[in-house]
Amino acid sequence: MSRLTRRGPSSIDSESSTGRAQPCGSWLRCARLLCLALVAMVPVLSVGGCARGEGTTLPQSVMDVWVQFRGPVEDSAYYFLALNKNPNFSTRIPVPVATGPFWGNGWGTGSMTHFLEYRLGQYEFYSTNLTIVLRQAGGGILAAGGTPSGADAGRYDLTVGAPVPGVASLSGTGMISGVNNASGQTAGSITVSTDAAGKTIAGSVVYTPAAGSTTLTPTQQAQIAGLNAGGVALQTTSLDSFGLVLTLASATAGAQTITVAPTTATVSVTFVPMAPAPAVQSTASLRANSTAATSTPPIPGATITTGDLVYGGTARIDTEISQSPQLLGPPFAYTIPAGANSLRATIDLSEFGSGLTDLGFNVIATTELIYDPSVTDPAQHCYDALGPLGNDAVTFSTSEYRTYSNADSFVTEGANDSTLRGNVTEAQRAAVDITDWSITLRRIR
Repeated sequence: MSRLTRRGPSSIDSESSTGRAQPCGSWLRCARLLCLALVAMVPVLSVGGCARGEGTTLPQSVMDVWVQFRGPVEDSAYYFLALNKNPNFSTRIPVPVATGPFWGNGWGTGSMTHFLEYRLGQYEFYSTNLTIVLRQAGGGILAAGGTPSGADAGRYDLTVGAPVPGVASLSGTGMISGVNNASGQTAGSITVSTDAAGKTIAGSVVYTPAAGSTTLTPTQQAQIAGLNAGGVALQTTSLDSFGLVLTLASATAGAQTITVAPTTATVSVTFVPMAPAPAVQSTASLRANSTAATSTPPIPGATITTGDLVYGGTARIDTEISQSPQLLGPPFAYTIPAGANSLRATIDLSEFGSGLTDLGFNVIATTELIYDPSVTDPAQHCYDALGPLGNDAVTFSTSEYRTYSNADSFVTEGANDSTLRGNVTEAQRAAVDITDWSITLRRIR
């Protein structure tokens, strides 16, 4: 990852004939140019010119983005400005997907909250979300779903510790004098009514699952159904499919409820991010036979379905940047390349929401999106991003109104990176070969 060095304060930039951002000669000239530009803005201008995004309210602060390529922009290719909100100058950055079999959205991974896409003459700005995939079941972890919170794509290895059976409690009056959960991992309540002979009353034996609990096993369902038919003398083993041991008094009529708390286990979690960041170790907890989250879930926001938890078992779960981002709309302003070799757009900083302090970004360009798990050789993929291997993203403060550029970065971007391979023409290769970039933060009002 590159963190930019600080340059002197930058005024609003004008464009030179080469397409590079150049500083204005004076503050007055800058202000005049800005006023003229705002007056001249119209909803849509000619092809190759500037255009305004939807909406009429002027943003307070914006980010001007300029990216240059070795060859003319190819509209059939895919161009992304990938961004991560508030990485706190860490290595939690967006990076390209270099190889399969797990391609996610087909182009980008790492840590990402937003991205700007250009393709087929159109710019669109998106917020991202994560999707979750169970790669390997184990330890009683059966499935994973939902939408994980956060922005970090990567791999979770979950190792289940010793299960702690839920405590069984007894209420009501009847011939059951005590109950012990010897080995069961099913949470919920079971009502039982008996007659004076100590036999079950038909329709009185009912299991009610605890919130978030999964369905009973066929054996448990059969045991409840058998007792519920009525006329069955209670035994100490009458609920052994639930792992319960009953203590019985003399036969008597009564109605009682057995309540079993959820079985839980501590889980050791290893998260290996797809960004070039170190692995993270943590502990969490899971409920047995449940889809309900605990107070310390292994993957916040995700839904993990469990059966009986198994000590020492390990499951592997991936979080990926989803193929279904949320469209926020076009950027505030942009320029259609129309045969030129650069992309230019302006993003309203309010699109990132409140609390914005810094941004990590990478420019990722690729000739195609790949989802095919059989494509695992990087030589079959033609793409480029910042740095020789595409993982030298930049993090910068959004509280400084200034210009950041390729020339300022620790690792400057040059032509003909080794990632530009694949079965493509030289023109296609040049169209995604990043050679220069700059980002300017400025205040409009």
